[in-house]
Amino acid sequence: MRDSTQFKEIQVFPDIKYLLLMGVLAMAPLLSGLTNAATVDWTGTVANSCVVTVGSNGVLGLSLDGKSLSSDQATGMPAMVTVASTTTNVVTFSQPTLALRATGYLGTPAMYTKESSNKGHLKDWQPISYQETIQSGDTVFDFHAKAQDENTFPMGIYRMSSEVTCAPPN
Repeated sequence: MRDSTQFKEIQVFPDIKYLLLMGVLAMAPLLSGLTNAATVDWTGTVANSCVVTVGSNGVLGLSLDGKSLSSDQATGMPAMVTVASTTTNVVTFSQPTLALRATGYLGTPAMYTKESSNKGHLKDWQPISYQETIQSGDTVFDFHAKAQDENTFPMGIYRMSSEVTCAPPN
């Protein structure tokens, strides 16, 4: 018969053996050079988006000779137009119109627009609609308007209008 001291040693020994076996099994993938990996992907879609925002409308000032109302005059100010685009798009500046005229003004002025931008676009006075191709990002335009007549403009309120649109190139 065994004494109780030997019996306890026999009971402890299998526990240590079990722990060592579990440790070796846990380290086996590292020791064998095998790794477990998974690939994680992200997907997304960039749609063609083009948004036109008027930051501020322009102000028409009168020339010294009274024959030109223009945002280019000392008392005038250009409109600020921002076009935010996700890709290449075409911005169209429509032919300007005299949307409001002073009472008593019966003339038919020549009307023009011109623009410049933070991305190097530059057009001189244009009497017709015209286009600019823009790239992705924000393009900020200084947009000017001018009404010119061989006669002077009478006192009153005037408003010129032009539409700015953005669309994919054809």
